[in-house]
Amino acid sequence: MAENLFTPTSAQVNEPESLKFTFERLLSGAFFIELVKVQAVRGAAPNLVVDAIPLVTRTDQSGAMIQNSTIFNIPVFRLQRGSSAIIMNPVVGDIGMIAICDRDTTLVRANRKESVPGSGRKHSKSDALYLGGFLNSQPAEYVEFTSSGINIKSPGTVNINGLKILSDGRLQLVDGSIVDAHTHGGVSPGGSNTAPLEP
Repeated sequence: MAENLFTPTSAQVNEPESLKFTFERLLSGAFFIELVKVQAVRGAAPNLVVDAIPLVTRTDQSGAMIQNSTIFNIPVFRLQRGSSAIIMNPVVGDIGMIAICDRDTTLVRANRKESVPGSGRKHSKSDALYLGGFLNSQPAEYVEFTSSGINIKSPGTVNINGLKILSDGRLQLVDGSIVDAHTHGGVSPGGSNTAPLEP
C-alpha cells in the first residue's frame, strides 16, 4: 500500500482548531493597540501629528524579525476641554501608544464633524491616534499630585501670567523685582509695622 504523503495542518485536525485558524486569519490584517516610538513631530494644534514606528515586530515562519514601517501623520492626544488644556507635546524618542480606530477617520479629521467613513478600510494603522507616554525615563520637570499637596518641579522658570518662580525658588514680580531680596527706601526704624499690601 502506497504511503500517504499528505500531512494535515493543525487547522484540519479538528473543528476547534479549524475555527481558531479561521479567526486568526480574519484578524491578521486588523490592528487595535500598539506601543510605538516617536520619530518626528510636526504641526501645531489642532493639526499636531507625529510619525512613529511600532516597537513590537512580527516574525516570519523561521522566527526571524520582520522590520516595522513608519506610520505617518498620527494625530496627538491632548488633555483639553473647551479652550483649556494641558500642553505637553511629544518629542522625538518618546514611547507612547497608538489606538487604531475601527473605521477610516480621514473625513472626520478633515471636517472636524460627524462624517461618513472615508473608505471601506477597517482597523488600519492609517487611522491611529497617538497617546503618550509609556516606558519613558524619569522626568526633570513635572506637576505631581500627592495626598499632602501639589509639587511643581521645573529646571527653569515657572511663569504664571508674568509672575515668575525662578529655578532657585525666588519669586520675581512683573516689574522685575525679587520679592525676597528687594529693599524699600525712605523707611525710618521704629516699632511700627508696615501698611498692609494694597489689593
